This record gives sequence, C-alpha cells and structure tokens, in this order.
Amino acid sequence: MKKIMFMFLAVVLTAGITLAQQNNSNVEQSGTQNDAAVEQVGLWNMSDVEQIGDDNTAEVTQNGILNYSEIFQLGVGNIAVVNQDISNTSYVTQFFTFDNIAMVDQLGLNYSEINQVFGEDNIAMVTQEGMNYSLINQFFSIWVEAYVEQYGYFNESYVNQMSVWDIANVLQVGNWNQAYVEQTNNFWSEALINQFGDDNWAKVDQMGGMVDFGGILQFGEYNAARIKQYYGYANWAGVIQDGYWNLADVYQGGGSFNSSFVEQTGYDNWAFTTQMYGEGNDIEIEQYYDVNTAYATQYGGEANSAYIGQLGLWNWAKTYQEDGNDNYAGIAQTGVANEALIRQFRGDNNWAGLVQVGDFNIAEALQVDGMYNEAYSKQDGNNNAVGMVQIDGASNWTTVYQTGDDNWSYSEQINGRENEIVVNQNGVGNMAETYQFGGGATLALVNQFGEGNYSGIQQENVVASSADIFQVGNFNESVVMQFDGEYNTATVTQYGDYNYSGILQDGSNNTATVYQEGLMESSLVLQYGNGNTATVTQSDAPIIP
Repeated sequence: MKKIMFMFLAVVLTAGITLAQQNNSNVEQSGTQNDAAVEQVGLWNMSDVEQIGDDNTAEVTQNGILNYSEIFQLGVGNIAVVNQDISNTSYVTQFFTFDNIAMVDQLGLNYSEINQVFGEDNIAMVTQEGMNYSLINQFFSIWVEAYVEQYGYFNESYVNQMSVWDIANVLQVGNWNQAYVEQTNNFWSEALINQFGDDNWAKVDQMGGMVDFGGILQFGEYNAARIKQYYGYANWAGVIQDGYWNLADVYQGGGSFNSSFVEQTGYDNWAFTTQMYGEGNDIEIEQYYDVNTAYATQYGGEANSAYIGQLGLWNWAKTYQEDGNDNYAGIAQTGVANEALIRQFRGDNNWAGLVQVGDFNIAEALQVDGMYNEAYSKQDGNNNAVGMVQIDGASNWTTVYQTGDDNWSYSEQINGRENEIVVNQNGVGNMAETYQFGGGATLALVNQFGEGNYSGIQQENVVASSADIFQVGNFNESVVMQFDGEYNTATVTQYGDYNYSGILQDGSNNTATVYQEGLMESSLVLQYGNGNTATVTQSDAPIIP
C-alpha cells in the first residue's frame, strides 16, 4: 500500500510541477524560545524549518495540494506542529532532545514521518484521515511516547521504539487498517493497538524488555493480530477480537513471567499461542461462537499453564506441552462438533483436563515420560469418545466421566507405578476399556449404568492390584484379567439383562467375587497360582405367571 501511495503522489507531483504556483518557505533559527509559524495556501507548498536551541516552537499549516513540510529541531523543550490538507507529506526530526513534542495532523492523501533520536521524555502524535501512512521512529532515548490516530480508508501505521521507557498507542477506525509496533531493548515496553472496522491487521513485536505489555483490540470483519515477545522479563500479551474472520497469533520466547490472553467472539475464529523456555508461562484462549480453532503450545518452561475455552459450533482445541515443570492444560467446550487434544511430554507434575458438554465430542489426552501425571475428562452428551494414554510415568492417574448417548472410553497406562484409572459411564451405547501394563499399586474401577454396556480391564505385571466393575442395566459384559501378581482382587457386580462376567488372575494372593442378578447371567473365573479364592453368586427374579 505504501508503494501505491507513493506512485499516486508521484503522478500528482508531476502534474503539479507543470501547473503550480509554487510556495516555498525556508526558516532557520538558533537560540532559545524561538517561534516559527508558516502558513501556506495553494498548490505545491513546501516548507523547511530548522531550529537549534531550547524551548523552540515550529508550526506549519498547509492548505492545498502537494504539501511538503520538513521540520528539524535540536535542543530541549521543542515543539513541532504540522497541519496539512489534501495530498500531504510531513517529516519531523528531533535530535538530542528533551521534553520534545511532535504533532502532525493530516487530511487527505497523507504521509507522515517523525524521528526522535537521543532524547528524553519525547512525545510523537499523528492524526490522519484519508489514504494515510504514518511512520514514527524513536531511538536511544529515556522515555518516549507515540500516539497515532487514523480514521478512514487505506490506513497504515508503523511505530519503532528503542528506548528505556516506551509507550505506543495506535487507533485506527475505518477500512483497510494496518498497524505495526516494534519495541526493542528497553526497560518498559507498552503497546496498544485499537482497530474497529473493516480489513484490520495489527502486529506488535517486543524484544529484550524488562516490563513488556502487548495489546491489540479489534472489532470488525477481517481481523488479524500477531504479537511476538522475545527474551523479555515480565511479558504480557493480549488480543481481543470481535467479529468475522478473526485470527490471533501470539508468540512468547525466552522470557520469564510470560502470559498470553486471546479472546474471540464471532464467526471463523483462529487462535495460535506459543510459549518457549519461559518461567511462569500462562496461556488462556477463549472463543465463543462459530467455526472456532485454538492451539496452545508450550516448550521447556517452568510453571506452564494453558486453558482453552470454546462455546459454539465447529470447535477444535489442541494443547501441546513439552519439557516443562508444573504443567497444566485445560480445554472446556460446550456445543456441536467439539474435539479436544492434550499432549504432554517429559514434564513433571503434569495435569490435563478436557471437559465437553454437547454433540459430537471427542477428547484425547496423552502424557509421556512425566512424573506425577494426572488426566481428567468429563463429557455430557451425544456421540462422546475419550482416549487417555499415559506412558513411562510414575504416580499416574486417569479419570473419565461420560453421561449421555454413544459413549466410548479408552485408557492405557504403560510402565507406570502407582497407577489408577476410574471410568464412570451413564447412558446408551457405553463401552470402556482400561489397560495398565507395568507394575505398581494399580487400581482400575469402572461403573456403567444403562444400555449396551461393555467393560474390560487388563492389568499385567500387577503388584497390589485391584479391579472393580459395577454394571446395572441392559447388554452388560465384563472382563477382568490380571497376570503376574501379588495381592490381586477383582470384584464384578452386574444387575440386569444380558450379563456376562469373566475374570482371569494368574499369580499371588488372588480373590475374585462376582455377583450377577437378572436374565442371562453367565460367569467364568479362572485363577492359577497362589492363594486363590473365588465366590460367584447368581440370581434371577422368579417367573410370575
């Protein structure tokens, strides 16, 4: 867009040179408390103001076509003010300055550039309406502030700050808005971008700061926002988007107290957040309606935490955590075609979540090479499915609750120690399988209530094992297998309809108890080695003529 504006300016300039009555102004001042006021009307206005000293003021007003203004100030307490209408170009340079202010107000086809270098307490302010381009550079200073407001059409704004204390605020209201803020090697960085309408794009880059903050607030239509923070200390990012094709991308790398927040509301929302090698990392993503997609990724951090919440329609959420300590991952989804995935690798004190309420839900959690892993899932209605896998961990724990419709659960723990699996299912097409392979103080417990229930449990090199299956109604079937030993106990209780049990225990102090009540009961208990005890009680209601 910058090239298009310059091409347009070049065409108008060429025509203007042949037609114009040219107004030129050249002002040079040195000393203190100098005032320079330039006012030009007409075609092809040019103004050049140079002030060296303290407490100087330069004000340029140009009302016409092909306005060009350049202001240079060197000193303390200087103020530069530029007002331009129609097709405007403005350059303001303040050098070795303290307490300086540069203000540019443009209407039309506008280009503004402000450079503040080697100063302290400098402020740059740009207001543009039309086909606008704004560039602010603030370098090697103590305290700088940049404020840009653009209101219509092809707005484009760049703010570059490299100082001790940086503040940038960009406001764009209409049409093809683009805003860029870059803040590097400073103590305090603060950037905020507000965009309201149309084809909005915003980017914030912060690197090497101590107290960083991101920003970005967008409301209408094709909103896209990207925040990157590198090697900062107390980083924080934002991003709030409201309507239509919202895209948010947040990256935080190598910082300390990193935190990210993304909130999106309407239509085709996408959110990507990545945190690498930070300390107190935190990610939170909230999406509400329509075709939501969210990814949260954390590598090598300390107190990592991630939460994704989605509310409506074609939701998809994934969280990936690797090589971290005290990891936590969330994910809660409510409506329609939900799917949630959590992956945790080589972490300590990992905890996963996954809660889903309605429609075509699928949830998966995978934990590999962790220590105190725990995975939890809760599903409420419709075509639910859960899979949980924990590999090479210690003190593993898995819990699954499912309530309505076509439920299916799958759990697997491999090479674990103090493993425990609890599955609770409520209605319709229930099915649950749990496997625990490596030995430890293992326990697997399944409760199933209505319709096509099936449950299975296999525990291999068991130790202080126990398996408990409790089923109530309809197509019940239960299988328990425990192999190479120690204090094995298996208990199965079934009440109604097509009941079948099973139970095979291989070694050590085995005990099996099966109780079955209604219709087509069947039971099989096989126990091979050591102190086996088996009790089976079967009952059926009497036939009433």
